[in-house]
Amino acid sequence: MRNTNDFYPTPQAILDVLVENLDWSKNTVIWEPCAGDGRLVDTFENHGYQVIAHDIISGNDFFDWSESPSIALVTNPPFKPIRQFIDHAFKIGISKMALVCPERLWACKKGKEQFMRHQPSRFVNLDWREDYLGKGGKADRALAISIWDGAINNKTKYEVWSKNGNAS
Repeated sequence: MRNTNDFYPTPQAILDVLVENLDWSKNTVIWEPCAGDGRLVDTFENHGYQVIAHDIISGNDFFDWSESPSIALVTNPPFKPIRQFIDHAFKIGISKMALVCPERLWACKKGKEQFMRHQPSRFVNLDWREDYLGKGGKADRALAISIWDGAINNKTKYEVWSKNGNAS
């Protein structure tokens, strides 16, 4: 059974490597529309970013927005509607985005079609797994990060990040 609102907090190790490797200007105001327990907001604010935070729990459903409060978005969206999430983000004015996502997001027919519409500038695999579902046991999910450094990209750079902060 899935958690209510597909709420699975982002493991801190993922946030740490994301904030270290994102390479966006600290002047970039980041919108976090799925703020959940606030750990992404705290991580980015602690690294000098200004963050606008919303969440469905506080009455701010991402899909109800018709215009984004910033051009940049960073979040761990609910995975069930992740394809609709990506399309909606670009529809409402997002041009820079970083999403924690399933590692196989682009590995299917629908994924390829969406990739061709909204090609990310970077796709990042992580070289470790996390107990993402919070079962308290063995790591259960291989996660990735899709990054759009601009709304239109003609190439996607493939990277692998490690917990120790090294990117390759």
